[in-house]
Amino acid sequence: MGTLIKSELRKMLLRKSVLITWAASLLFGRLLIHNGTVGDVYADVFYKSYGYTPIMALVMFMILSGAYTLEYNSNMNDLINTTKNGKKKLVTAKGIGAGIATSIVNLSMVITIYLDGFKKANFKGLDMPLKNLWYFEGIKSNLNVFQMMIIVSITVIAASFFFSQLGLYLSSISKSASMPFIFGGLVMGIPYILEHALPSKLIVMTPLWGMMSSQLIKYKVSTGIMVIQGMIFILGYLNLPKLTYTAFNPNK
Repeated sequence: MGTLIKSELRKMLLRKSVLITWAASLLFGRLLIHNGTVGDVYADVFYKSYGYTPIMALVMFMILSGAYTLEYNSNMNDLINTTKNGKKKLVTAKGIGAGIATSIVNLSMVITIYLDGFKKANFKGLDMPLKNLWYFEGIKSNLNVFQMMIIVSITVIAASFFFSQLGLYLSSISKSASMPFIFGGLVMGIPYILEHALPSKLIVMTPLWGMMSSQLIKYKVSTGIMVIQGMIFILGYLNLPKLTYTAFNPNK
């Protein structure tokens, strides 16, 4: 299984188009944060890291969109489904490999922005309460800058695994890479683009805000909503791989 996961990781991450877009995203991410007071710098860090989510979605669904296309286009899916191990292990390996790959990509972008903020703030003020930053104006949370960064990093990983399972399912039911790229991107993109048009009760439930959990703090979301966000991720982890397995192995 370990060898299969490594193979899937290489296939997903080492494609030229992914590497070029990923590298360009990291370079651009180093230029986003403006100079200013320590508080202004960290407010800008959280503002820009959320604003960078469309780039994360672009690279993430570039990775996921063709996950099953190769097997379908080469008719390897028929051969794989005739083998005892191929039926389930491939789906499992792709699920784990995709989760690791997208976590690496998304986390690297977030950390690049954080590191730029650390540098511009001379690594000072990490214990500054979020309520002192203009981006979080009016909140009552006692979280500080460093704690929020750790929480966002964790939720970015959790959401990356969720979006990976979604992207793999879309890929498994499609013969084309365009469908998972478009529909997967819309799941992330619509809440971002229509943030001010969608009802607030709906947008706080979207996986995008679960991923960038600083948004949940900024908009003073209740603990119950955060629990529901966690349940959405867990249900995705449990059910989407089953749907993918059924789609890839229709005669199981």
